Amino acid sequence: MYKTAECVSPAHPDKLCDQISDIILDACLEQDPNSRVAMETMGGHGQIYVTGELTTKADVDIEKCVHIVLLENRYNPKDYKIHQNIVSQSPDIARGVDTGGAGDQGIMVGYAIANTPGQIPAELYLARHILKLLWTHFEQARDSKSQVTMLDGMIHTIVLSAERIP
Repeated sequence: MYKTAECVSPAHPDKLCDQISDIILDACLEQDPNSRVAMETMGGHGQIYVTGELTTKADVDIEKCVHIVLLENRYNPKDYKIHQNIVSQSPDIARGVDTGGAGDQGIMVGYAIANTPGQIPAELYLARHILKLLWTHFEQARDSKSQVTMLDGMIHTIVLSAERIP
């Protein structure tokens, strides 16, 4: 059976988007511990979209949060146009959270195994390890991704993609 796993570098656009959503959440919770934040960020090709539901008493500058993450990862904020579409939390979701539910959150399923150092599936362990080596030796390869496919416990295919910075 084929099994494939993918890993992206710390400064890959997917990771940057996660960091932007995280910094917004942190800023809200710092000012208002009762904040309800369901934020998604998507970006690429000079565009960053921040969208979601935000119910808080906090005063958070979304654009400033985006700039902080870009600068921390050596990207120039002037190269990006930032779009925002943020509304208050839906009353239906709020009712679910208020009564002890999890709102619209899903359940993630994973598993551990004993035969890799990280106790994760071998394909994921190898994809992470390859990217870690790349990042250690070529930190400027910020937009990079590795993918490992295994067939019956043996490496079948390795794909590595890395941005080249002049």
